Amino acid sequence: MRTLFLCHRIPFPPDKGDKIRSYHLLTLLAKRGEVDLVTHVDDPRDLRHVQTLQESCRSVDAFPLNSVVGGARALAALPGNRPLSVAYMTRPAGARRVRELLGERSYDVVVGYSSQTAAYLPGDLSVPVVLDLVDVDSAKWDAYGKARQGGKRFISRLEARRVRALEADIVARCARVVVSTPREAGVLRDAVGYDGAAAIGNGVAVPDRVPDQESRRPHLAVFVGTMDYAPNEEAVTRVADTIWPAVRERFPEAVFRIVGRAPTVAVRRLAERPGIEVTGEVPDLSEHLSEASIALIPLRVARGIQNKVLEALAWGLPVVSTPAVLACLHADAAAAVTPRDDDQRLAAEVVKLFDDPALRQRQGERGREVVADHYQWTAVDAQWSALIDDVIRRRDP
Repeated sequence: MRTLFLCHRIPFPPDKGDKIRSYHLLTLLAKRGEVDLVTHVDDPRDLRHVQTLQESCRSVDAFPLNSVVGGARALAALPGNRPLSVAYMTRPAGARRVRELLGERSYDVVVGYSSQTAAYLPGDLSVPVVLDLVDVDSAKWDAYGKARQGGKRFISRLEARRVRALEADIVARCARVVVSTPREAGVLRDAVGYDGAAAIGNGVAVPDRVPDQESRRPHLAVFVGTMDYAPNEEAVTRVADTIWPAVRERFPEAVFRIVGRAPTVAVRRLAERPGIEVTGEVPDLSEHLSEASIALIPLRVARGIQNKVLEALAWGLPVVSTPAVLACLHADAAAAVTPRDDDQRLAAEVVKLFDDPALRQRQGERGREVVADHYQWTAVDAQWSALIDDVIRRRDP
């Protein structure tokens, strides 16, 4: 099988949600045949990983992104109808390279990851395309538009309309469209009238053994994520402003630890507050996931599968979160993820768990069962293989 894989961000290292999913998809494609990868690099440090990817791909073309150039391109796109995120992420050199590869090789399938990569698909393309939207981005921008004020609200609503038009074009042009959950498939149906999306989830590596609650730091809550991502920044700020002060009234020694790369200035400043730690990027998440007694993930905006939740569950952590996060998970996750819709109730749930090691142990064990039952990479790989085989078979009956 010969595959052209278009990925909006270099799929290595698999250290954040989108890269975990795209890396595993690339690994599967490479096992099944030759892969040519065209991707972007938004962190200069990741350029060193091109060599690693060349070991599994026939070719790798990685186009560095510059925030100044991207910002200028997005600004220039304002008067038109192109999504600003597409203008920011894509480059003419990338489009040229895709056309060159399509002219040089005969591919069985083109696989795109994220809606931005659709900009690289020529209008006269005869090769079937499978595009993994992951989430319905237009719905995400709608949610931002409701949560933000002023100019940010205007831009978010504008982007929602433009991305929705792009999504409608994608479902019309692609052989199959994939999203990460049945819920997202329903959102896509409501947004553009497309009822054919395949829901293929994420997997998670489940450690063979994890510390029991008696061995953990009893009043330590953890949040793991990329900390320049707006919903993550908003969530941890929410904890610091209103939730954690209420928790520390009951447990003065309680600590909320924010773990993840690229913390913004605002996130770093949270470490100045009592009971808040900010680690920045760490070499190994397992140290923090095995020490904490719970995960606190109060995301207001949540689309698709939250890998940070799956990782916490895999490490035996009960999760205190929001209804928006629980709605992204399998129904069985309700036994390990407690959803609360306001800060007072979130704080009360944290206190309840801190006060009851046996309850933490039960919920943590149930969480590990949930990920073992529903979020194994082997099952994900089988779904992808079946879908791609069907697309190729329909092309060449």
